[in-house]
Amino acid sequence: MKIPFELMGIALAALLSENLILVKCMGLGVRVRSLRDPVDAWRTGYCLTLVMVVTALLGWLADDLILVRFGVTYLRTLVFTLLALAVVSGLRKLIAACLPELSRRMDENLASVTTNCAALGVVLLISQRGYALVPALVFAFFGGLGSTVTLVSYASLREEVDMESCPRPFRGVPIHLITMGLMAMAMIGFYGLHVN
Repeated sequence: MKIPFELMGIALAALLSENLILVKCMGLGVRVRSLRDPVDAWRTGYCLTLVMVVTALLGWLADDLILVRFGVTYLRTLVFTLLALAVVSGLRKLIAACLPELSRRMDENLASVTTNCAALGVVLLISQRGYALVPALVFAFFGGLGSTVTLVSYASLREEVDMESCPRPFRGVPIHLITMGLMAMAMIGFYGLHVN
């Protein structure tokens, strides 16, 4: 029964204490609309989660079967970058061919994931930590889920709270950075949370 607890610890860490957007500062390359509209944030979040899981799977296979075996681990960043771009491009074409209505709704969100460093960051973290395949997929899925929760929470907060009613020097970008900083401090409160 040790393995499920280990997976639960990885899942909780990826979701809370190692949140990719708030704690690791990855995944900030989303469209500005995703930070304003909760529905668009939700679409971007599940596109990001899908790309992260597929990239983690293919990146783990490439790392284990090719890079480590042939001793070319110094090419990890290049291979994982190209792999993340190929996954986004392949998913866009596959969804456009199979589900054109879904493609019309989420193509912009999926395209914005191309410039998002979270997919690449997850694969690099997985290879650095030496995760096996199942923990790697758990880390990628819950990392994407944590990013989705962060994006939707921030967009909903921004929609509900009038951030223009604050003092004049804090209006605009300063209050947005302060809000993200407070959300990050809340996530860091979970740091060190482990399931033993």
